[in-house]
Amino acid sequence: MSSFHNPPTVAPAGPVSAPLTTSGLPVSQLESLRFKASQIIDSIQSLQRTLEAGHTASMPSWPDILSKYNILLSQTHSFSMGLSSTLSGAASTTAQGQRAGGTAPPNVLERVVLHPSTPMSDAQLDGEVIPLLRNQQTTDVLRVENETVRRVAEHMATKGSLGVLGAPSSQPQQQRQGGQQFALGMGAAAKKPVDYTDVLRECEEIREAHDRRVERAVRAVTMLRERFEWRARVEVEVEEPEELEWDPRAIAPVLDADESGEGEENGMDESAGEGEGEGEGDVVMEEEEGGSNDEDEVEALVDSAMDTQSPASPAVTMIGPSAGLVPETGNTLPAESVPRA
Repeated sequence: MSSFHNPPTVAPAGPVSAPLTTSGLPVSQLESLRFKASQIIDSIQSLQRTLEAGHTASMPSWPDILSKYNILLSQTHSFSMGLSSTLSGAASTTAQGQRAGGTAPPNVLERVVLHPSTPMSDAQLDGEVIPLLRNQQTTDVLRVENETVRRVAEHMATKGSLGVLGAPSSQPQQQRQGGQQFALGMGAAAKKPVDYTDVLRECEEIREAHDRRVERAVRAVTMLRERFEWRARVEVEVEEPEELEWDPRAIAPVLDADESGEGEENGMDESAGEGEGEGEGDVVMEEEEGGSNDEDEVEALVDSAMDTQSPASPAVTMIGPSAGLVPETGNTLPAESVPRA
């Protein structure tokens, strides 16, 4: 019979790490740095959401991007200043220890740094150490970065870094020529392998093409600005009728005076028609013509009222039965020289 026995306990190989004591640690400064780091992470995510703009093919407004970038820059500067103040405090303690003749104490932050004591693979490092170093995973950022690189590489001739590394694309690489399909992989052996120099050259060409497109757009806008008088189109000295506060009492006396003058003119026309022995049909025709003149006079009065209510309008020229305008010179005629209708 074979006997079973417990094997002796084997001591673990390698040095055993000492427990971390918090007696000599600057806890308040570390908490402040942790809070500032959390603010920086939130600002980066906010800027990322602004740039994504809901995955729409549009660019967000530049003031929003600039404001979020300035916030991120100020928070990073504050974090750097807080870190340097912690180091300066440790340096002053070190200088005091050296002047006293004793050994210089180590840096305070060096005692709180986490690092593995044994070599670890990337998978073990991501699963065991990174959660201790960060309070938030960066897998989302890495995923978005990989998707962005893949989308950009699909529209490049060199396929970007994917072409250099030889990674397969998500879309079939086929080219149509003369109604026939030719796979690009058929001549892959004869083609020169893509390196990072080719990728950088293509990126430079894309940037130059974008700059030329922007230059053409700016030149087109400049030509339009020189061609049209945009200030005259934008700056309106006379307010629109719907924006005015109309007062019917201010226009009623003018209309009454015009109507009384028209009544006298119609009476004179009727008496002249009776003296000449003409029929009543001529009088009716004159009254109809007078009605059309009334509409023109009302429109002229409306225009003149708009000009008088505008503080920036020049001298008003009345157009009606009491005043006239010479088309050639632009001067006004006296009321006596204007023939009455």
